[in-house]
Order: sequence, then structure tokens, then C-alpha cells
Amino acid sequence: MQRVDFSTVINIIIENCRENMHTTKNRETAYSQFDLLCDIFYDFYTENDDVRFDNSAVSRWIKGNRPIPAIVVNYYRKEGSDIIGDSFQENCLKLVFDKHNLYNELVNLVRNDYTLSEEKKAEILPQNISEYTDYEICSFIGNVIFTAIDRPFIPADKAMLPTSAITASEYIFGADVPAPCKYFCGRDNETTELHTALQNHNEIYVTGFAGIGKSEFAKAYAKKYKKEYKNILYFNYSGDLKEMIADIEFAGDSISDDEHTKFTKHIRFLKSLKTDSLIIIDNFNSPNDSFLSTLLNYSCKMIFTTRCNVEYGHIFELDAIKNPDELYLLVSKYFTYADENKSTIIKLIEAVHSHTLSVEMIGKLLEKGIHTPDEILEHLIINSADPESSDKIKINKDGENTRATYYNHIRTLFSLYLLSEDYQNVMRNMIFFDEMRIRYFAKMLELNDTNGINELCELGFINNTHADIITLHPMIKDIVLLDLKPDFRNCNTLINAVNTKLKIIGYELPDSAVIISTVKNIMKFIGETDKNSYLNILESAYVFLDNYHEYAFMEIIISETEKLLDDEYIGTQNNRALLLNNKAMLPMNRNEKLTYSISLMNKALSLCDKSENIVLFANINMNLGVLYIENKETERGLGFMEKAWCFIRSSRSYNDDFITISRNYAAALTENSDPHKALEILLECAEITDGCRSNNHANIFYDIAGIYIRTGKTALGVKYYNKAFEELTALGSTDEVQARKVLAAALLNKFGVQYPKEWENNYLE
Repeated sequence: MQRVDFSTVINIIIENCRENMHTTKNRETAYSQFDLLCDIFYDFYTENDDVRFDNSAVSRWIKGNRPIPAIVVNYYRKEGSDIIGDSFQENCLKLVFDKHNLYNELVNLVRNDYTLSEEKKAEILPQNISEYTDYEICSFIGNVIFTAIDRPFIPADKAMLPTSAITASEYIFGADVPAPCKYFCGRDNETTELHTALQNHNEIYVTGFAGIGKSEFAKAYAKKYKKEYKNILYFNYSGDLKEMIADIEFAGDSISDDEHTKFTKHIRFLKSLKTDSLIIIDNFNSPNDSFLSTLLNYSCKMIFTTRCNVEYGHIFELDAIKNPDELYLLVSKYFTYADENKSTIIKLIEAVHSHTLSVEMIGKLLEKGIHTPDEILEHLIINSADPESSDKIKINKDGENTRATYYNHIRTLFSLYLLSEDYQNVMRNMIFFDEMRIRYFAKMLELNDTNGINELCELGFINNTHADIITLHPMIKDIVLLDLKPDFRNCNTLINAVNTKLKIIGYELPDSAVIISTVKNIMKFIGETDKNSYLNILESAYVFLDNYHEYAFMEIIISETEKLLDDEYIGTQNNRALLLNNKAMLPMNRNEKLTYSISLMNKALSLCDKSENIVLFANINMNLGVLYIENKETERGLGFMEKAWCFIRSSRSYNDDFITISRNYAAALTENSDPHKALEILLECAEITDGCRSNNHANIFYDIAGIYIRTGKTALGVKYYNKAFEELTALGSTDEVQARKVLAAALLNKFGVQYPKEWENNYLE
């Protein structure tokens, strides 16, 4: 018996749209399930620039492995289900090949769902429809979709089974191979040769010049030979194989899994894949990755695309496309008047040595009409042999003369358009993002519109990969770094926006993954161009990362901060005190070297200048107290905690630091038989910080409730539990609400009290 949940509803809709969503002749331009979800939730998606749907998340919603995020549900609770129906009518109805069939299927689904009350069914089902107008059908569909997302979520009954008998796509999300560029051409012989090579070798390294088309070639191979593999998984190398594997989205993952746990589960799964499975790792530009040798022992086939010189394994060298007619076809896809200029275009192709990315950019520039084919040819001939330009190119890849020539061509094509300062600013800031939604990027740069970004996409400088997602080609990224020289000064608007985000703690940001990735790229590309600004970013990032349990990255932050502060002219005594505090509180140090952590924290306390930063001084006292208690020196620890609380209370810094210190001190008091004092502290904290809204603030109520339950005041305990859950729900923290309701119910049960029935209906079913 099917249930009215989002997975069931959306799959019925997809089946009734499938005929018009996909075409076998032109699949790369097909209307995807991702597009369908964006169009159904069009109003939410367009009004919330900070939120980005991605393929892995959409796949999980469709498969029923994760609920629609609470932020989406809360939006439609406020705005009403009618706007879902309106969006469906405007954006999606044209895809439905039989709207009456879709209507009837959803009516039957609602009628046959025994988990819905008759009152709810009567509310959803249309009454006395005289005719099936588009508006009535879509209004009903919107009602069903809203009902599905507004119900308590019940995950699909799936578990990860590490056996080669399974289909990986059922358990791994977001690892589908992207379609090659819709104008991809040629390479028929090369794909055949690659397939032959894979019969004899388990792993292949596809190498070649930057911009020659290695990534598109790998995607084209997967498309051509997909029927010969049971599983094909595609990953974009993030700079670390272990991190890449841990970040894979698996159906069997739990919200409580840390990075090590996820990595262990995921690698066990990948290890089970046999030779009928293929893994593609794109842009693998760190061949000395420490985990590579382990990964190569697995049985499945692997393709790596790389710009580096690889000295081991089977190398598949991808050369320039030799047939000029194939590249002429590529230009003609972009340039409307290619037929009238064929002879000159052939000469242009020869001038850039058949370099694929250069040829593509020529086509796009010609279509914009900025220069004639003859003008571009003349400019290329003059500049491609410019020794001054060649001397400037110091690319740390496999930079031979031929590569330098290709880089010169791209640089020359950049100069043809003579980018304005505004456009240079866009390009300069794009290097910090692996991929980004256009409107989100514009918002981070404080742009008034997206016109400039769209123009750069049309010119080929920025890739618009799918929907409104943009990226930079690695070769263009290299040239932006070389010629536009981004730093903290000329990228200050973006850096300030990121720093503002880093200071938001106490609740999870929907764009946290983007912010973390951006911090990594700031460190990679402009880290030491301004050491004081770099230090500021690192310190903010450490606290932010702790909120997301990114402990491995926090260790990297510590290492980078230590290098900076080795210079006596960088930072202050308080910066050094903060470094010692952060180092002492790293989980690896606390778990393995507690006495070492205590010594570091005492040194931090002696360095800290209280008059300059009383909040830091209070936090160090609190953390020292935590460490002493963990080391079984309870009285000493409580003494430092009380000092911390008194210091920050007297400073009137009623922020998240005050909440954290109050909660930690109260927890320690409760655990050491002083719940009444703990309760006084928490009630005072809740009153003083009433204007604050965060997960941390909501959990003050949760802590208060726990003390009331333990001291026999059950009614007050339930009251404060409900206050905590109400605030967490308003913040969109559905998963935390669910987890905390389970723990609260267990505590009530421990003290012989039945948890409220409404908790069961919403969270414990």
C-alpha cells in the first residue's frame, strides 16, 4: 500500500512526464528531474539565493532517503500550497503527456492511503469538480505535494549492502556521469582505443594539455559504453582522495556519522565493486595523493583525467583533434556565419594548434561580433610568438613550450575582448568557487544584477554547466591567477562577505559547504598575499568549522596559523593565546594528550591580555575548566568555569559565547550534584539572551527541561522541552528536533513518565 509521501508523489509525476523529459537523440539537453524539482518549488528557489538544490540532494528526496528540508516546508506553510500548484501549472504542466491520467493516479493514491485521516483526505481531494480545468488539476497537485512534504518523514527501507550484486546508483547519490558538452565532437577513434586499453588495464590515466578536452572525453566514453558496465561512478577530485570518498552521499549514512566513519563505510562499498564497474575521477591533479596506492588495489576499472606528468600506470595521451573539419564543426555550433568564413576559420584552428578550448572560445567571440575572423587571425599570429608573454608563463603543471603556447592563445583571446574592470573583478573572484549559483555569486559580490556574469558565460570565460550553476575551466583559472592577480585587497568585497558568514555560529547555514570550500580556495590561492588578513580568516574559519565538526580541516587551520605566527611581526599576544586555546581543544589532543592540552591552555591564559579581549579571556578560563574536569580535577575545573562565567557576565557580552559558557558551566554543575545553581544560571541566561535565535539558544531550554525532569518537576520539564523544540523547528533544524525528542522521551521514561503523545505523532513513529 503506497503512502502519500514526497518520493511516491514525485515519482508518479515523473512517470507521467518522462516521455517529454527525455529524448534519446538529444539526451544532453533533456529536461532533468533536477529541473522538475526547481520548477515545482520555483517560488522558494528564486527567493532564497543562499539555498542551492544539487543533484545529490534531489536524488535523495526522489528516492525517499531524505526529507525535503524544513526551510522549504516552512516557506510553503507560510505562503500556502496554492503557489506550488501555480508553479506546476506555469512550469511543468506542459511536460505531462496525459494530465487526466496524472490527476486520477494521485486521487487514487490519496484515497488508498490508510495513514491519512478521512478529514485530511476530504481536505485534499477536490469536491464536485464539473470539469477538469488546468487550474483545478494543478491546484489539486499542489495540495498533494504540500501534504507529502508537510507530513512526518519516514525514510525508505534501505540499507547499504557491500556486495557486487547491487546497483550502486540505488545507494550512491550525485555520482552520475554528467553528459558531455552538447557540442562535443570527434574522438570516435580515441574512445574506441580507450575502451580497448581498459580491457587490459584496470586503471588508465588520461593525460594531455590543459583545455584539450580530457574531462569531456571521459564523459563521452561513459556515455558511449554505459551499457557495458553495471555501475559507472563519476567524481570530481577535491584535492584529497580520502576526503572525496568520505564526502560521497550514501543512503546508509547516518547524521551522527563522523568523517572517519563515513570514509570507512564508503571505502568498504567501493572495495566490493568488481571489474564490471567503472570509477571516473576527473581533474586528478595530485598524483602523489597518499591514498592512491590503496585505491588502485581495488578490482573495479578506473579512469583518471590529469594535467600532471604521471610516471606510473597506463598512460593514455590525449592529443589535439587532428581533423580540422571536426573542429570547424565545433566553431559552427557557436558561430552563425561560419559557412561564409570557413577558410579563415580553418586558418584560425591551425593558428591555435587545434587546441579545443581555444577553438571553442573563438567560436563564441565570433558570434558576439566583437571582431571579424580576419582580425582575430591577425592578432593571434602577432601575439602567439610574443617572447615577453611566453617568459611570464610559469605554470607548475607539465609546462613545456607547447603548453606555454596554448596558454598564450587563451591569454590573447582574453585580450581581444578587453575586459572592463567590472568584468575582471567577476573573473578574479570566481577562482574561489568550485561551482556556484549565479544569483548567489552576484549577491556575494554585491552586484546589482547578473548581466555581467551572463555575458561572461556567453563569451566562454565562465562555464554555465547546468541550470544556473557556473564554474571556471582550470586553464582559465590559471590565467586569471597569472594575469589578474587576486588578493585580499582587490577581492575585499567577497572576502568580507565570507568572513561575515564565518562569524555565524550556533545554527547550520544552508550554504555551509560552499563557505568551507571557499575558505579552502582562499587559503590555496591568496593565503599569504596579506598575512594579517589571512590570519583573520583562519581564526574565524576555525570557530566556524568546529560548528560543523570539520576536525581534519581544523588541524590544517592550526598548522597554517602556526606558520603565520612564527613571524613575530604578525599578530598580537591574544592571537597567540587564541592559537594555543584552539590547539588545546582539538579532539585529537584532548583524547590522546589531555595533560598536554592542559599545559597549552595554561600557557594561553598567561598570554591573554584581558583588557584587550575579555571574551577571549573568559573562553580560555572556561576551556581550561573543561579540560581539568575531563582530567578528573573537578573542583579546580569548576573554579575556572565560575571565573569564566563571572568575567563574561560582567562584560555584558550577551552573545553566543555567553550562552555557550553558561550552558557548559551549568552542565558541569548538574553533573556534580548542584542542579539548583545550574538552573539559576540557565534561567538567567535564557532571559538575558531572549532576542537571540540559534540552535545554541534553543538548547538552553532543553538543558533547563532536563534539570526540571531530574528534580521531579515534570510539567515544567515538558514545557521547556516544547519551547526548545518550537525554536529549533522555527530555525529549520528538523533533524536536531527529532534526535532531541528521542533523547527527551528516553529521559522521561527513565524517571517513569510517559512522553506526550503529540511527540509520537510527529517524531517517534
